[in-house]
Amino acid sequence: MGEDMVKIVIDYDKCVGDFDKICVEICPVSVFRNEKLEKPEVVNEESCILCRTCQFNCPCQAIEILT
Repeated sequence: MGEDMVKIVIDYDKCVGDFDKICVEICPVSVFRNEKLEKPEVVNEESCILCRTCQFNCPCQAIEILT
């Protein structure tokens, strides 16, 4: 993985995205989407600014940002 590459991993076994979609709501660059899905999905990984707001605010610690 290159220096400027980011990989966002959601552990769907931990994710409670069907009840709490904080990652979708809080991300300043709209990395996540939740349309007609029970769980959020990563759609704009290349836009991630590494603020880690999603990771720090996920109530079930289901998001990991790899750099």
